[in-house]
Amino acid sequence: MSMSNWSRHILTGLGVIFSITATCTQAQSLGKINQDLVEAVFVEICRLNIQQPDTVMRQAILETGWMRAPFLMKRQNLFGFRNSNYLIFNQWQDSIAYYKSWQDKYYNANEHKDYGEFLKSIRYASAGYMEHLRKIQWTKSCPDQASIAPDSPRTNDSPGTSTTGE
Repeated sequence: MSMSNWSRHILTGLGVIFSITATCTQAQSLGKINQDLVEAVFVEICRLNIQQPDTVMRQAILETGWMRAPFLMKRQNLFGFRNSNYLIFNQWQDSIAYYKSWQDKYYNANEHKDYGEFLKSIRYASAGYMEHLRKIQWTKSCPDQASIAPDSPRTNDSPGTSTTGE
């Protein structure tokens, strides 16, 4: 059994949903990271005043492979949201607005002191998910909310989604 098959076997046996080996190999073939897009995603997370912005940014990075995974990016879905199918958004900003609505509906910081435990409790995160997030190198913090200018072109607060997808 090769090392990659061995590690997949062990990880599967431990209940981990995806293989670190496979994830790393896939990320290497996705091409260069678009730093402008990564930064724009974080600015939007901050602009919408999403709670736990550093963790949420790490979620977007993990789910999309630094905004390069074709499956989710062609759906403009930064967080892998789905009902029976993956949600398709009109633009990536709508995916973040959807996250904000979702977080406002389900997350109460007074009830859930640990965001990772909250994500596990609602079955967003599986075993080991938070450990993967902690390994992502993201050290930026949101600026003071007063210094973030709203982007004027967005006039509709409800995110544009379609429930058709794969």
